[in-house]
Amino acid sequence: MGKNNEDFRNKLKILAQISDLIENEDYFNGGETEVNFILEKEKYDIILRNFREIDWNNKSFLIKIGDVNFRFVLKK
Repeated sequence: MGKNNEDFRNKLKILAQISDLIENEDYFNGGETEVNFILEKEKYDIILRNFREIDWNNKSFLIKIGDVNFRFVLKK
């Protein structure tokens, strides 16, 4: 496995840990939760490269982990 794939897997593990923390907190669970990352084009493209089925023309995309939506948005 290449270094980039390994690095991205580590980033996904962090998102999964955040999702677990949110889901296990009584104050936050039970509703819809969305975490937004508004990124400059360079960082947005780095993340987007890890997904083959994403349309490069989209200005945002969503990763759902458990009951938490992680939205990545290209900064205008």
